[in-house]
Amino acid sequence: MIHIINDPDHLVPSNVDFIHYSDDYVKTYQVIESSIQNQNNIALVIRNLTIFHWITNMSRRYPQGTFAFETIDARGALSQRWGIDIPETVTNEEIMQVGLLSSDLHPQPGFSFEDTLLAHYYAPILMSKTFPLKQLPSLLEAVEPQKWKDNLGFPLLARTLRARMEEWKNKARSSEQRQLVEMFAADPASLKLQLMRFRVLCSYPTIGAAVLKDSIDIFRVLKLPLEDLKVEDSRIPETVQQVTYFLNNQQPTSPEDLADLLDRSSGLLQVEFETIEKHLSPHPDWLTPELMEKIEQKFGGHSRWLTTRINALREMIRPAKPNYPDPQWDVETMLTWARDSYLLYQAWCDRQELFDPDLYQIGDRFSEWLTNKWDDLHANSKCMVFNILPNKSSELRRAGVVNLILVIDNLAWSFSEILRDLLQDQGFFLSEAEPYLAMLPTETEISKKCLLAGSVGYSQLDDKTYSGIIEKGWVPYFNDQAFRYVSDIGSLSKIETIDASTYVVNYLAIDKALHKSADEIGMPHREHIRHLLEKLVENTIKFIDKHDLRESIRIHVVSDHGSTRISDEQKNDLDMKFFKAEGFEARSHRYLKVSNERFELLADNLKHDCFFLPANKFGNTEHYLCARRANRFLATDRRSYVHGGLLPEEVVVPYMLFEPIGAPVQDLTVLLKKTEFRYRAETVDLEIGNPNHSIVEKILVSIMNGNVESEPVQISSLNSNRNISVQLKARFKSTNNPEEQTNLRLRIRFVTRGEEHTFEVNKSITMKRLVDEKNTDIFDF
Repeated sequence: MIHIINDPDHLVPSNVDFIHYSDDYVKTYQVIESSIQNQNNIALVIRNLTIFHWITNMSRRYPQGTFAFETIDARGALSQRWGIDIPETVTNEEIMQVGLLSSDLHPQPGFSFEDTLLAHYYAPILMSKTFPLKQLPSLLEAVEPQKWKDNLGFPLLARTLRARMEEWKNKARSSEQRQLVEMFAADPASLKLQLMRFRVLCSYPTIGAAVLKDSIDIFRVLKLPLEDLKVEDSRIPETVQQVTYFLNNQQPTSPEDLADLLDRSSGLLQVEFETIEKHLSPHPDWLTPELMEKIEQKFGGHSRWLTTRINALREMIRPAKPNYPDPQWDVETMLTWARDSYLLYQAWCDRQELFDPDLYQIGDRFSEWLTNKWDDLHANSKCMVFNILPNKSSELRRAGVVNLILVIDNLAWSFSEILRDLLQDQGFFLSEAEPYLAMLPTETEISKKCLLAGSVGYSQLDDKTYSGIIEKGWVPYFNDQAFRYVSDIGSLSKIETIDASTYVVNYLAIDKALHKSADEIGMPHREHIRHLLEKLVENTIKFIDKHDLRESIRIHVVSDHGSTRISDEQKNDLDMKFFKAEGFEARSHRYLKVSNERFELLADNLKHDCFFLPANKFGNTEHYLCARRANRFLATDRRSYVHGGLLPEEVVVPYMLFEPIGAPVQDLTVLLKKTEFRYRAETVDLEIGNPNHSIVEKILVSIMNGNVESEPVQISSLNSNRNISVQLKARFKSTNNPEEQTNLRLRIRFVTRGEEHTFEVNKSITMKRLVDEKNTDIFDF
């Protein structure tokens, strides 16, 4: 048999064992004649259509069955390869032009020919048989203008896309939806810009009508879900300019006016935030926690640079002045007061260059509590700096983990926020933050060495060198796991092999900077400290990346003491000349060493202005006097920091643990402790838990029911895998809404890993009428 294969598109591979004479009819004729005479079976691949027709005519002279004809075309080959039907309208030329047979494209199960082309050459979302209105931002994001333009140069791809657009238009549910499809089909990039403008100008109706003209009515009627459509200021400059004109014409004269302007803003443009920022700059007193919350809600979804500026605004808010602490408080209550009340206000005063005389008096109450409770705190509390490493022993013993302990001398609680943000930017998130109490007096030699040695007192130390304390003292406690002492952050780069489980790095730059005047540094201390911490983090990350420790490192941050600023204008109740006598050795502005003889002769009335620290009681080798309130033994400069006293900012220090990002952020857990309420004023008791491995901050809990009046409750922070009890004061009103009669709807907002998260939960409740109560007092609360 003579098998003739018509292969006009050259689809038969040239390496197949076929005889090719398609370019010479005479030779082909001779081969066929010879094969027929010799009764040989042959297969001939013909790639010339004219020769194929001649051979077809030739075959008619021979008996039926002598010849067998087969045409291999692009349509048949593609249908066989893909296992799907090819539409009749698709030509061989179009298939060859697109290169479908030479590509590695294969349809997914259930895909039609058209769906396969649309998904591969345009975007998978175009497989939808109706216009994906609810996924409009995703559709617009999927458009790659140059790729789509190139594809439209192929008739098959252009026709397939046009057919899908026509299908979308025919299935449109309204004329507005049809117009939207037409706008997309005509120019998707232009539609995307129009929708960016629309998102912004929904807040500016007058401008919107002028800029968008008829399109604005189409967009409004469709109620488009555009929350996920990113607005890029640089791509809609004319809209930004019009909004700028509008905002510059607004001149708020009160916090209410500013709040109204904020409400009218879209929250999508940089110029809107800058306008709010500009009006707040001369009026910091307008900025309240409530207004700050509105600003964060309006602009919170923006980039990191704006987050930094929002944080700067938050720092302008004057916190409530702390109340005097109760001398009977336990240590947990006192540390919470110090962290969440006193230190917030003290840090704000420090940033504003304010020296509130009352603050020294309030802080002195804490100092009295500290000295009165010292024996109990020292023995039982586990909150002293020498407790830090023993408390974290389970962390330091974790198999497969390398611990990096950054010992940052004089790192105040407020400065620790800067370090948190810097490490967060590098992918390390705060999982734990706890306050600890420094040793007394609050100075480096005593407090840092007790911290690193886990020693209950300076006098207990056998080896007072840092390397000896670290590399020898902890070996038995941590099962011979190696500890390494690194004298400065620059020396981290010299480590070539990881041969220890824990590296302890001493960092003195902050302490040195704080002891210098801001005039000498040439900038505010906080700005300079940010630069220093940036270099600290930079060197830390280089060490981590050099040894490929991103997944296994844990970063611990500890400090030995804090410090304070005291203006020379503050009253000093101490006679500095008196302490120049023999037997006194001034070690700092805030404390001095006293000889045994002098200490025994000190008058009791001096205790009103100084704290006496006997060597035996406080575990030191010398007796000390510490200045109370704003008192000092040496003259101070308001442009520099001092320490050695007992004010909270000198004593309370942070411990922080940073871990690499792990599992996705989980919603907080919410437990409603009481589920039965009456239509009256009630207390809603909740237990909020943090199941994440990172700390969560700025937690805001709100009741969303329309029939419930309540104020949101704020929680400053919640450590990893911890919970906290929360109470909301609420007034339940009668309602006919069945949903609100049986459910309490709660919204929880929080920040973790530098991002804001919001979720809502419904908790089943039972509402009872007030008249069911046995008592008759219905005017409670």
